[in-house]
Amino acid sequence: MDGIFYKKIKTNKYKKKNKIKEKNLVLFFGRLNPTKGPEKLAQVAVNISKKRKDVAFVWVGPDEGMAEEVKKIILPHKNMKYLGPLRGKDKIAEMYQSANVYVLPSYREGLPLTLFEAMASGLPIVASPVNGIPYEMSDGENGFFSEYGDLENLERNILKIIDDKKLAKKISKNNIKKSKNYDWDLIYKRYMGEYASIIKK
Repeated sequence: MDGIFYKKIKTNKYKKKNKIKEKNLVLFFGRLNPTKGPEKLAQVAVNISKKRKDVAFVWVGPDEGMAEEVKKIILPHKNMKYLGPLRGKDKIAEMYQSANVYVLPSYREGLPLTLFEAMASGLPIVASPVNGIPYEMSDGENGFFSEYGDLENLERNILKIIDDKKLAKKISKNNIKKSKNYDWDLIYKRYMGEYASIIKK
């Protein structure tokens, strides 16, 4: 894991640059394709926005066939934005650190790098428990699982993190600690140590 994601950005201008005024920010970061479920978050966002005026939602990532559907759902809502792809590790780190919740509502997933980047940034996660995700994320410890398509549960878990600041802070600390297991320097030193011990034998 690149060390830039651990470094706290003192003056984070991400929300200001993207004209996000709401106190809380929910983030989707990834390819906008059918397997990632970006439209599921859009449906939940609309429902949350009927009750809450303090939550914004952004979708960041390249379009792979779902951007138009997402934009069609979110178009009437000023607190929802599709911002397109984002490049540059410093900009991506700033994006993560400006958010309150990272949502990964996929129905099929490998082991996404974004999961570890979000953890390293101290971001609580709401994700579908599919494929490799349950092996690297624990429900209640690193965030919460929501089954793909269970929109009520997805909404409940997002709001649980936003509304319980003590819980969010605890999860944030857990995620930073866990992500350090994937720090490139630590992994390199570990393997070099094992390699050296083999040579000595």
